[in-house]
Amino acid sequence: MFAITGLIGSGKSFVASVIREAGFEVLDADALAHELYEKNAELRKKIAQEFGNEAITASGISRVYISNLVFSDPEKLKLLESIVYPVLLDEIEKRNPVFIEAAVLHKCYNFVTKMKQIWVVEANEDLRKDRLLERGITDGRVEVQKAESSELRIESCVRRIDNNGTKEECKNKVLELLGEHIPDIIQRDILLKKYTTFKIGGNAKFFAEPKDIEEIRTLFVWCREFKIPYFILGKGSNVLFDDDGYKGLVIKLSKFGAGNSLHSLIQNAANQGLGGLEKLEGIPGTIGGAIFMNAGAHGQQISDCIKSVSSITENGKIITRTKEECKFSYRSSIFKNETILSAEFNFVPMPKEIIYKNRKEVLAWRKEKQPLQYPNAGSIFKNPANNLSAGALIESCNLKGFSIGNAQISELHANFIVNKGNATAKDVKALIEKIVQSVKEIHGVELEREIIIAQSK
Repeated sequence: MFAITGLIGSGKSFVASVIREAGFEVLDADALAHELYEKNAELRKKIAQEFGNEAITASGISRVYISNLVFSDPEKLKLLESIVYPVLLDEIEKRNPVFIEAAVLHKCYNFVTKMKQIWVVEANEDLRKDRLLERGITDGRVEVQKAESSELRIESCVRRIDNNGTKEECKNKVLELLGEHIPDIIQRDILLKKYTTFKIGGNAKFFAEPKDIEEIRTLFVWCREFKIPYFILGKGSNVLFDDDGYKGLVIKLSKFGAGNSLHSLIQNAANQGLGGLEKLEGIPGTIGGAIFMNAGAHGQQISDCIKSVSSITENGKIITRTKEECKFSYRSSIFKNETILSAEFNFVPMPKEIIYKNRKEVLAWRKEKQPLQYPNAGSIFKNPANNLSAGALIESCNLKGFSIGNAQISELHANFIVNKGNATAKDVKALIEKIVQSVKEIHGVELEREIIIAQSK
């Protein structure tokens, strides 16, 4: 854990807000303490015994009463800390946050020893008084804290943040400190709509294109340590990112075999007179994405020709599975919690002219039946069981052409939603909800999404 601490008025809360905005979790120890006051009857009882019933309210404690009492008397402050700290530290340990805004908890040895680093926010006394007065707090608290500010027990783990200047200067110092804990291969605030076929989505807080397995392992370790969610991205053909982006790490596997396009796989096989997947021509996306969802069309699916698949787990273990071990089914595989790296295929020897004919027919069909002229993410829903067609069910609800904002249910194929301009993720989600409700009401069928909606939290 990392602690953000400092005397009252130093600006530690501002530093915490910068860290949150940068994409990291920060637990406010003061807010947590007041949560405990509300929930922990034994804690309230002890406070009442030491400070009187005036200190207790129906929802916890009287913050004004306690503040005026303990910040006018250092001994009473120590007494309050002796009551609250053990309970608070126990709860912090259970939650195990990455960063914690911890006020004067740095005086507590049991707290300090658990910290990887302590970031001390510092400002001179006059500036702190001015900041407190702006918040309507008297400067008595400054005097008590000045008298109580003991040395940090483990100086080697301390990083000091000078907050005597402007907010922008302080912010830059914080971001510089954060940068020491972000791998060099990670980029910040990358616009995601550039990486999706839907052309929708805000910024990713973190973005990386690892070039080898060790870099993937480095990213996974970092995500575990800092509790950063991650999303594996291919060519962005079956995904919808939120308008406010992705509050985690997007890992684009462009440097791996699985990151190559499905088209390139089919093309290279065709050049050697190898078929078996040629009817998947025109499906956008990567080989890895196609394997992940067991993509299929016109009676073929990618699992038909799979020999083996290699993937990496979140713990960095490489696993190679045979086709049978991949547990392929309709639009599904075993790889829900793993990242596909590469695959081997058993293609079917075929005359090149037949392969060429099949590919040409499929592409002509797609051009006629699918709205390829507009940005889209492919089929939105899986086909239900019993040979039902999701597109036919949606069309029978008279939803073709129905729009919300700049997102439209395609007039050409009802299982496609297209971006007619500057469609938002909110527009698309509203259309998806409209489709699901209509199909369920009219046909009693619960449609299941094929498109992935990437959500970090």
